[in-house]
Amino acid sequence: MEIDRLREEIDKIDDAIAELLGRRLEIAKRIAAIKNDKNIPITDVNRESEVLLKWRIRLAKYGVSSDLASLLAQDIMRISRAVQIKSVSNNASKNRSICIVGYGAMAKTLAQAFSNSGCSVTITGRNIEKATSLGKELGVDAKPIPQAMENCDFVLLALSINAFSNGYVNSIANYMRGKIVMDILSTKLYIFKHMVEQSKNIGFKYVSTHPLFGPYTSPVGEKVVLIPSETGLDILSDVIELWTSIGVEPVIASIEEHEKAMAIVQVLTHFVLLAYGQAVVKLSKELSVDASKFATPTYRDVYSVLMRLGKIRSTVDEIQKMNPFAKMVRDSFLIIANEIEKSLG
Repeated sequence: MEIDRLREEIDKIDDAIAELLGRRLEIAKRIAAIKNDKNIPITDVNRESEVLLKWRIRLAKYGVSSDLASLLAQDIMRISRAVQIKSVSNNASKNRSICIVGYGAMAKTLAQAFSNSGCSVTITGRNIEKATSLGKELGVDAKPIPQAMENCDFVLLALSINAFSNGYVNSIANYMRGKIVMDILSTKLYIFKHMVEQSKNIGFKYVSTHPLFGPYTSPVGEKVVLIPSETGLDILSDVIELWTSIGVEPVIASIEEHEKAMAIVQVLTHFVLLAYGQAVVKLSKELSVDASKFATPTYRDVYSVLMRLGKIRSTVDEIQKMNPFAKMVRDSFLIIANEIEKSLG
């Protein structure tokens, strides 16, 4: 039948695509080795932008939409980054065990990633029923705090800033003695100082971490900021190995560098997008038009980001309020926006 012949042709094309993808990943590994020797970061934002544009141009010849072209290119680049990260990591075959305190969306994403990488994962928290429910969903252990932390190597505090400020973390800190402890807060200047003192008083190793991806994004090929305290310097390599085991690229930073960078990367970006989203709603009503009917690829890209931000709005607001450089970057943006508006007449 004609349809069988065409399907066979598709299978051959798929085989060729798979072979070419394999060759691409092998070359990516070779590039990673060169980057590693020269101490060059794995992720190159400018290069990725070039690749994305080239994919859009290539596939436009065949009538493929820019949205689909972007998705394909982004998936391939993410896989390539993950392969590069793992190829240069010094992961030994260790039986790592990690206790994740929390059962929210980010805890779920990280628990799944660490479990998939071969780590022994235990979920815990103040509500053992919620921890047990998540544990069953992911197929990992769930135990009360004392038992969960007893035999683990790492403790990951996947908690909101309120859990630190209201004393909950203090109440469980003694169970962390002898462990490597990490938090995943987006803004952390004040909490960092407190946790450093706790690590000295109680006797645990502290490295603050900030995954540069959200709960609705695959960690593979993404980045995580590692901020070692004076008590965590000697075990930093262990933390690096833990995160690279799930295909995440570590970025080492000081606490001040992190807060300043997040003021630009998160505070400014979220502020602009939130204002843009509200302006779209307001102006669509005032002008009596459904803007979505006329959506360009750029408009759709921005709208999809706004949808993701909407799912983590409490975290977005927390970052705006807690980052010590937040007001400065917002004020600077408003001044620049006014200057641009004036220059346009």
